[in-house]
Amino acid sequence: MKNIEYILDFAVNLGCKMLSVGANLERANDTMYRICYSYHLSDVSIFSLSSIIIISAKSADNETGTRQINVPPSDNHLEKLNQFNSLSRKVCAETPPPETLAGLLAQAEQIKDYSLGAILLGYFIAMSSLTIMNNGTLKDMLCININTFILYFLIDYMDKRHLNRIVVNTVCMWIAGTLALFYIKLDLGDNAFIIMIVNAMMTIPGTDLVNAVRNVLCGNEMNGILEFLKVVLESIAIVLGLVLSIYMFGGKIPW
Repeated sequence: MKNIEYILDFAVNLGCKMLSVGANLERANDTMYRICYSYHLSDVSIFSLSSIIIISAKSADNETGTRQINVPPSDNHLEKLNQFNSLSRKVCAETPPPETLAGLLAQAEQIKDYSLGAILLGYFIAMSSLTIMNNGTLKDMLCININTFILYFLIDYMDKRHLNRIVVNTVCMWIAGTLALFYIKLDLGDNAFIIMIVNAMMTIPGTDLVNAVRNVLCGNEMNGILEFLKVVLESIAIVLGLVLSIYMFGGKIPW
């Protein structure tokens, strides 16, 4: 392979991986531009959306190259994003040999994930705190944490099968809402509405909303509007799942 091919491969794969772990589009684009310019490539052109990246450039020897890659659905992982950011800064500052770039990217991905127990403990602490903030009782907190345990594995199962997030949110909130109503009927909880709202926090696309607004404010209106529409549809899916559970099992809509 020629040097320009190694560089473009690295740039497009790094940009793709950054987007897939929660980076906003402007940050990924800026990283790819900086990498190309640090290796003295010229005529750098990048077309990117949240689902695809196309990059082309010309080397000092007038060799041209183009790379295209599809971006997988985003799954926020801030530790990996931090590693990718550190790698991009290192590459721009040190410009290691192009043929070593793929190996550096592979090393950056080798992040030791937290144990299942630590992840669930974090969820339980977060959900318990939200229960207190919403004036829920200890019984509500217990029900919420039971739902949290169920939803964690359900979301993980559906995400591994690359199901659309709208479908995931609808199914998960239908199950959470149904369980909340049964908890009340069995006198295990005190307020079904609080249980539903707190569990809904697990599926709200907060990072995606921030990235969509940032895209619009930074001048990338097309992608920002598409991302915002996606966030709206995913949020509607949360409400739809809860409303379906209420209508199907005889509850009363609190609002």
